[in-house]
Amino acid sequence: MSPKSILILISFLTISYSLSAQYTKKINTNRPGRSQGAFSVGNNVLQGEGGFGFGKEKHTLRDTQTSFFTMDYEARYGLLIEQLEIRLDGTARGDVVKRTVGANEQKTTRFNFVNNTIGAKYLVFDPYKRPKKDSIDLNSWKAQHRFKWKTLIPAVSVYAGMNFNTADNPFTPVDDPSISPKFVLITQNNWTTNNFKNWVLVTNIIIDKITTENPTYGWIITTTHTINDNWAVFGEYQGQKSDFYSDDLFRIGGAYLLNNDIQFDASLTTNFKDTPSIFSLNFGGAYRFDWHKKDEIILEEGESIGIQENPDDLEDNEEDDFEDIDSEFEEEENDTLNARKTPFINDFEDDDHRQEIERELDERRTAERLERERIANEKQAKKDDKKFRKEERRRLKREAKEAKRAEKARLKEEKEKAKMIKEIDKELDQMEKEQGVDQELDEIDKELQKLDNLEKELFNEEEKDTKELEKAKEKELEEEEEDIDAQYEQMKKEEERAQKEEEKRLKKEEKRRKKEEKKRKKEEAKAKKAAEKAKKEEEEKEKELEEDDGEGL
Repeated sequence: MSPKSILILISFLTISYSLSAQYTKKINTNRPGRSQGAFSVGNNVLQGEGGFGFGKEKHTLRDTQTSFFTMDYEARYGLLIEQLEIRLDGTARGDVVKRTVGANEQKTTRFNFVNNTIGAKYLVFDPYKRPKKDSIDLNSWKAQHRFKWKTLIPAVSVYAGMNFNTADNPFTPVDDPSISPKFVLITQNNWTTNNFKNWVLVTNIIIDKITTENPTYGWIITTTHTINDNWAVFGEYQGQKSDFYSDDLFRIGGAYLLNNDIQFDASLTTNFKDTPSIFSLNFGGAYRFDWHKKDEIILEEGESIGIQENPDDLEDNEEDDFEDIDSEFEEEENDTLNARKTPFINDFEDDDHRQEIERELDERRTAERLERERIANEKQAKKDDKKFRKEERRRLKREAKEAKRAEKARLKEEKEKAKMIKEIDKELDQMEKEQGVDQELDEIDKELQKLDNLEKELFNEEEKDTKELEKAKEKELEEEEEDIDAQYEQMKKEEERAQKEEEKRLKKEEKRRKKEEKKRKKEEAKAKKAAEKAKKEEEEKEKELEEDDGEGL
């Protein structure tokens, strides 16, 4: 039956300094494992537990493959006293066994009860009922919170029951009697820690069918851990040894507490042998009819069993506990003062004794109060530090995520921009190739080069003419007095030279005009090319905007 799969969640719900003997505010179930807990459901409480499972078995020696389906049930009732519980449980199984013989496949269908048992469980020893008070060490936090070896002492219960077997049952030995005894020794430890929540360890030592020819000896070890107020996980090892069937089974699973009276669970079972190998999944739940009327609760100082519910409730309980401690000190003070007023005490010493007692009590109260405040401050500081670190981790994670997203968007944008520019350049190159703009510009450059060469030639001619003119002037000055006719000829030559200079000037002006015209045409071609490129970019941007608008819609 089960690991206290929520025995932490559901077992012994008490907060600092208070302890419940058997009955708990939340359901106390044996599911989803196969072990029994040491504690009963509580007086006048009826509880139903059940589930179903399915899986496969493969037997290598028999060369068989079995698909099976199981249904298990359990009814528990707290009878008369808190320590006593009666219990009815059983498991029904249906399977299909496939076996290959030659070229044929044989199928065998079976259905029956694997077990039906009725019995009673009694809590023999409960170390949590009246624990010994722990002394308070105000000088050492480590000594106050050190591991206490007495917590290893478990609660102990015994179970005795009767098995009822049906005739021609394929899941039991052939010679199994219809009635046989079953005995179980049960132990349970409950541990509560500040950092690791609650843990429960349950062990079962089983002696089954001891009076038959095929007695079975078994053991189950189950550990359960609560994650929070609603979730718990468990692990379980079950061993079984008999002449009819022996195996070692391992289970893991978890349970969810819906409310104080309803629990749901799931588990997985497997083993490590192949005669047969087993793998199954199981699901189930438990429901409690709570007719419990009188709580058997013992208020004790220094024990904390089960899970702690709300932090607010815990603080309220701690305040109540502190008030109880103060009232205890006041009662002790009053008792002591009353004792001091007996006739056996010297009347002259009565006031001094009373003042000394009051002073000691005040010092003790102050020390206790300071210790409580220190513990409360440490708890609050740890809580605040944990909250701050958690928020800081979240913030850093969020910032890293946003930075990564921004970097990714930037790289994507740059990639798209580069791709767009590359496509535009490619298209412009194609357009230029088609329209022959480059060829036209090359021709203009050649013509400009020719004009430059022509200018150089004209400049050389001008220099040559200038030199000749200077020589002629010198010669004319020499011959001016000698020959008037020569002066006339010289005048004609000057007129011709002036005419030539005018023609050269006109030619030069024409060349300059043509050169400026070609430069203007070249600049217009470049401006046209830039305008076409800008227009293309505009069209690409409008196209991207239209695509973005379409994706947004």
